[in-house]
Amino acid sequence: MQPARDGMALDEDASASSEEVAGESDAPPTGRRVTFHVRGLPIPQGSMRAFLIKGRPVITSSSRSLGSWRQAVSLQAQTVAGGIMRGPIAVEITFLLPKPKSAPKKKRIYATKRPDLDKLCRSVLDSITHVLIADDSQVVELHAHKDYGPPGVHVTVTEYGVPA
Repeated sequence: MQPARDGMALDEDASASSEEVAGESDAPPTGRRVTFHVRGLPIPQGSMRAFLIKGRPVITSSSRSLGSWRQAVSLQAQTVAGGIMRGPIAVEITFLLPKPKSAPKKKRIYATKRPDLDKLCRSVLDSITHVLIADDSQVVELHAHKDYGPPGVHVTVTEYGVPA
């Protein structure tokens, strides 16, 4: 033990790295895996606004086409679902957006403009909730990418296998 400045002792072993804390039980997901693709312009899950009209709450979304995008993702997820996954989930999402006309033709550019990647992920995760997964809080691993290409989204959902 080391003495601390404020009189409390510090335990040298308590400063273990995250790899040591995680342990050897961190295996890649090995359970059921489903993959699907949805064509169309990905729409981010924008902020919701609530206000009162004549004493009644009204909630609005900042995106008008969000409903149709979420429905397209849900319908495609239903075709591959085969039941709702209930365990820990890993999700990999690749969003493809149209390349701007002003972008250089021969140079590699990254999709650094709007929409935000986190809001795009939120729209997909909310769309597959109650269709493919029980709740989006099950997601323990998320890999997301945003690039230019034919508009759409590739989604892979993998359920962690039960340890033997």
